[in-house]
Amino acid sequence: MRPFFLSFLTMLFLCSYEVHGGQEVQFYYTDNGHVSFKSEAKQLIKATSDELRGVLDPVHKTFVFKVALQTFKGFNSSLQQEHFNEKYLESEKYPEATFMGKIIETVNLTQDGVYDIRAKGKFWIHGIEQERIIRSLITIKGEKITLEAHFNVLLSDHNIKVPKVVHEKIASEISVDIKAQLNKKYN
Repeated sequence: MRPFFLSFLTMLFLCSYEVHGGQEVQFYYTDNGHVSFKSEAKQLIKATSDELRGVLDPVHKTFVFKVALQTFKGFNSSLQQEHFNEKYLESEKYPEATFMGKIIETVNLTQDGVYDIRAKGKFWIHGIEQERIIRSLITIKGEKITLEAHFNVLLSDHNIKVPKVVHEKIASEISVDIKAQLNKKYN
C-alpha cells in the first residue's frame, strides 16, 4: 500500500500546478542523480546508481527523492548483487528507497549561492520509515542546482537482516553518498 501511496504523492507533487502572482511555480528536477553506497567490513562492498529521481520546490523548500534499488550496479560479483536484491533489501517487495520532506534552514533557494542545509523528512527503505535529518550542500547557479549529501544507514533501523554466516563481511552501518544536478522546470 505504501509504495502506491508514495508514487501517487510524488506524481501529484510533480504534476501540481500553482500560480504565485500570475507566474508559474518553478521546480528543480532530476532523473539521473548519482547514489553510491559502501559497506566497509571484512569485505568492501560498493555499488552505484545513476537513476536517482527527485524534485525540489525552492519556494516551499519541499522535496521528494527516490531510487529504484534494482538499478544499483558495480557489486563485486553478480551473486553479491543477487543477494543484495533478493535476501537483504527484498527489492521485489520493497522496490525503492525514498526520502521526502522539507529543508529546515531559513535560506532563499531562489537566489544563486552555496547553502549548507539540513533536510528533514521521512526516509523509507525495506518497508521501514524513519525520520531523518540529512545535511546537504546545495549550489544554485542560474537554472541549475547541484546537491551533495553524505549520510549513514543502520541496517537494524530498517529491519535488514544479515545471516550470521556473512555477518563479518557486511557492515552494520552503510555509508551513502548522493550527487545530483537538478534543472529548473516550470509547471
